[in-house]
Amino acid sequence: MNWQIFDVNEWVYPDTELSNAGARSINLETARGTYIGCQILMEGLPSNVKITWEYVSAESEFVKNTSMYQLIDVQVNENTGPDYSTVPVGTPADYVTRLAPFRVYDALKPVGEEFQARAEKDALYVCWKVDESANPHQHVGELRFHIDGNSYVIPVEIEVFKAKVAKEETLSITNWFSFGNIAKWHNLEKWSEPFWNMVYQYGEAMRRTRQTHFLVGMELVDIKETGSGSYEFDFSRVETLIKMFLGLGFTRIEGGHIAGRRGWDDSFFVLNYDTNIKATSPEGYTFISQYLSSWNKFLATNGWLSLTIQHIADEPLEESAQDYRVLAGIVRKYMPGVPLIDAIIHTELEGALDIWVPTNRDYDRNKSAYERIQAGGDTLWFYTCWNPGGHYMNRFLDIPLLKTRFLHWGNYLYKMNGYLHWGLNYYLEGQDPFELTNPMLAPSVHAKRVPAGDTHIVYPGTDGPWLSMRLESMRMGIEDYELLQQIAQADRKIADELVNSCMTSFTEANTDAAAFQQVHRRLLEAASI
Repeated sequence: MNWQIFDVNEWVYPDTELSNAGARSINLETARGTYIGCQILMEGLPSNVKITWEYVSAESEFVKNTSMYQLIDVQVNENTGPDYSTVPVGTPADYVTRLAPFRVYDALKPVGEEFQARAEKDALYVCWKVDESANPHQHVGELRFHIDGNSYVIPVEIEVFKAKVAKEETLSITNWFSFGNIAKWHNLEKWSEPFWNMVYQYGEAMRRTRQTHFLVGMELVDIKETGSGSYEFDFSRVETLIKMFLGLGFTRIEGGHIAGRRGWDDSFFVLNYDTNIKATSPEGYTFISQYLSSWNKFLATNGWLSLTIQHIADEPLEESAQDYRVLAGIVRKYMPGVPLIDAIIHTELEGALDIWVPTNRDYDRNKSAYERIQAGGDTLWFYTCWNPGGHYMNRFLDIPLLKTRFLHWGNYLYKMNGYLHWGLNYYLEGQDPFELTNPMLAPSVHAKRVPAGDTHIVYPGTDGPWLSMRLESMRMGIEDYELLQQIAQADRKIADELVNSCMTSFTEANTDAAAFQQVHRRLLEAASI
């Protein structure tokens, strides 16, 4: 059996060839209060062989905090387009890592001390949790594999710096998640006890990547019409979710969208509760006034109102801006003092929002407008979805893995306080997230495919959600952001120089993993002073 160690910041593929000059020992550098790991590619394994492993070290804490995952390859069917969506197979693109179709290791299947190899070539992700209280020093150990009567030893050195990623985050992060897909892919009855246990596991996966906010959609609310335009609202399921996720360490509640558009270019919004009702009509107002009054009272009674931000309606356009302003006024009336947030495309909505969330590309295109909004005291986040494509940073499977990490260096560079993504586990109808990473988006509306991996950043595993290399990259980027902010408090010039040595915009970055490691070491040194 032969092996090679690969950096966490680069993609590994099933057809990656081992190099005679490749690393055969593990050498890592880390702050405290985080996870640190690497990828291991093995070849020459006997067919269907059982593999056992152990981590041996004089420091029991590192032994206890070692986790192993089998890397599962997924299919990239089409490449990301230069603007959004995808391009036909074979279309040249200088911003992608490979031309589709191809397979890449992304899903992380947790394994115990013994597991079965998937093929003659197999890939692993091993990581160590480094506690906040760990002593800064050079940690030494051995990763031992026992395969078909033979033993293999991989030396391990982990340099732990004084730098520490604080337990409480300053960057706001949300990934929206689908309850329906949790039930469907794990064969569970929605709202049953086993279902809620699975939701808890998904919450743990989100918290691993330092997610702070969680969306509480209206699907959780039991709504009954009692006649004559009156409604009753039961928030029991909402209460279950909020208590569970606050217990996991989430810090903010994200009130779900009140309304949406039936057609993309429509000039008005309809209720999400009943899409036949225009949201700003008298009938719509009757519903919203009762719903938000009950929602506000429920949050206040439980002491959660100060933790809440509230969505109105997603992605208002210029055509729907006037209706959106009216709707925002209604929401403010019944949720006084609660910050209003939405993903935004149209920039002329001052007064309707407190937290603006454009895409990183839209920010670039309207930078002066968003700088004006920031100067006026409003908060700015950004989001990515099935756009932007091309050279922009995103979370797609066919662009350099480091671009996912650099998203949150962008948070620092542009003083954006948060990041939003729609797709934690939003596998679409008929989609196999392992084999069809480019599903068709709403074929009844437009026949466009979603870029590879945009629908999800976790996978539906056999016993729970499986993490991904992209989710780990996102976590590391968020932790980099926290360390950069610590450095900036002492000397902003140093933090700025570190960022600019890696990236100068959302489209311009050095995605060489070796070059990044040199910068990251300097970051750890600066955060250790």
